[in-house]
Amino acid sequence: MKFLYQHKQRPIPTTDKNVIVTNCPHCVKLRKNSFAAYLDLQKGTYHCKTCNSKGRFPEFTKTLLKKIESPQHNDFAILSTSNILNGSSNAKNTFTRSQAEIDSYAENLARDESMLEKIESEHHITKKTLQTFGVGITSVNEGTTPCLTFPQTALTYKEDDGGFKMDTVRLKLCDVDNPAHVVQLDPPTSGKESTEGLFGYQTASYTDDTVILTRREFDAMAAHQATGLPAVSIPSSNYQLQESVLPLLDRFTRIYLWLDDDVDGHIAAERFARKIGEHKCLLINTRQGELEGPINAHDALVANKDLHHIVATARGIKHDQIVDFRDLREEVYNEVLHPEQTRGVQSKDLPTLTNITKGHRAGELTILTGPTGAGKTTIISQLSLDYCKSGVPTLWGSFEIMNKRLAKKMLYQFAEKDISLNPKEFDDIADRFEQLPLYFLKFFSSTAISDVLKACHHAVYAYDVRHIVLDNLQFMLSQQGGNSLDKWELQDNAIAEIRNFATQQDVHITLVVHPRKDSGNNEELDIHSIFGSAKVTQEADNVIIIQKSKEDRRSLDIKKNRFDGTLGYVPYEFNKQTFKIHELSPEEQLKVKNEKFKYGSTSIKYKRSK
Repeated sequence: MKFLYQHKQRPIPTTDKNVIVTNCPHCVKLRKNSFAAYLDLQKGTYHCKTCNSKGRFPEFTKTLLKKIESPQHNDFAILSTSNILNGSSNAKNTFTRSQAEIDSYAENLARDESMLEKIESEHHITKKTLQTFGVGITSVNEGTTPCLTFPQTALTYKEDDGGFKMDTVRLKLCDVDNPAHVVQLDPPTSGKESTEGLFGYQTASYTDDTVILTRREFDAMAAHQATGLPAVSIPSSNYQLQESVLPLLDRFTRIYLWLDDDVDGHIAAERFARKIGEHKCLLINTRQGELEGPINAHDALVANKDLHHIVATARGIKHDQIVDFRDLREEVYNEVLHPEQTRGVQSKDLPTLTNITKGHRAGELTILTGPTGAGKTTIISQLSLDYCKSGVPTLWGSFEIMNKRLAKKMLYQFAEKDISLNPKEFDDIADRFEQLPLYFLKFFSSTAISDVLKACHHAVYAYDVRHIVLDNLQFMLSQQGGNSLDKWELQDNAIAEIRNFATQQDVHITLVVHPRKDSGNNEELDIHSIFGSAKVTQEADNVIIIQKSKEDRRSLDIKKNRFDGTLGYVPYEFNKQTFKIHELSPEEQLKVKNEKFKYGSTSIKYKRSK
């Protein structure tokens, strides 16, 4: 059993105490039901009901090792915020509460009649369903608003008892008035040695082969309550189905993906299906082609829709390289009906940037450049953090600045203050920072582009990363190539590979590139100032230049916007207290007298204030 768990296998029991079921090593990589190997723990033998292979444990383990990659594959190149902030410590990977206290939360909710009535009135979720899912209630701090507790569970084997038990492996505490808002996670972080779980996993019995996978906890409860089918929700509403969770789903032969019926939900559902196995996944569209209506299972329950009928109309996934208009029709319809969903994630820190670019979109390549010392890393750090807080899983590749220094900068920007002035606040801020879907490449300085993209590919698969930041191109390619011609060719090849990766993996890549020359005279830059050949800007969807005038006035100059062609600028100032930039308001801009910026085809003159 220890061998199976070490190699990411999640066996389940059978009616025979000595027999368990797990993946067959002979058909695990094939598109068939591989979760059909019956292992007799007493006799030390196995038999697969799918491919009819049989043998003893030594043969089973030897074949499994050949078919399944080592748990450490490619993980060496990626760090989470927890790794950087806590080092090698596993202290954050254990519960801060006792099991008895966790169990008491469900009992507290069962006795709180007013809260039960509130939940049933607002969410249409019954007391029985809440008890089935183990939902509870508690307060994080005395006197604060109570939180609903959602346990994430997993089936684990107990060596002492020689049997399986459903354990709570993590607890999510959410605002009772806004359950989508996560107040706390316990344990705060999920480490490599910790067991992953899913909310609602206990609703599936040993014999169940079908499950509904949803985005949020209330969606899972609504789906189960209305259909009677087992239902689970992903650990995070950021549309992350991490690689470590996948073994929990191996046992099911049919998985309904019931995510939000919008553009982001459709993209995530297809991505999840590729990870789980397209042959076993069915996609659910809540709106059923209607103009308006509920977009998920919870909304459908509240709107008194027939959830049985919605599930019955789920569709399978066709070959990923062949589509007809019927496949595209609903996606096109959504873009026509809800154009705002295709514009991308909106920046909360820099709304004018959003007004120009319309948003942060997957599948695009953004080039950011600017003079030395203009704050390229500071700005892209802030922007990536902005999108990350909106739920965009982000991977940082910093080839010029050490990860711990970058993480410190981002932590200060997250807190919007100098934490060193009040170190007592560090733990609270760091705990909240760790909850962000943020990861870092361990590479530093010169690194082969093939190695970088191999690690990026793993991050996209394992952590559902949607935004990759590479800072910067010159440092990443330094000391590679022999003569100047080799360097130009090397850079062009790297750009082509990065562009191709962004398109194929449907992720947004932000690439920081130094300008062609930096005289130090605050010369205005244009699109031709970017280092390298024209291929750099030709391949880019967006080109943003940091402009710095002789008077040290600064602005983001959007020189290319492939989405809709809108160009413009965003004047800003750096706030030393928050370590972030902020846009100049129209009033602040008017205070700048008789100042001109000429950015290529863009010429701006601030009006004299009256």
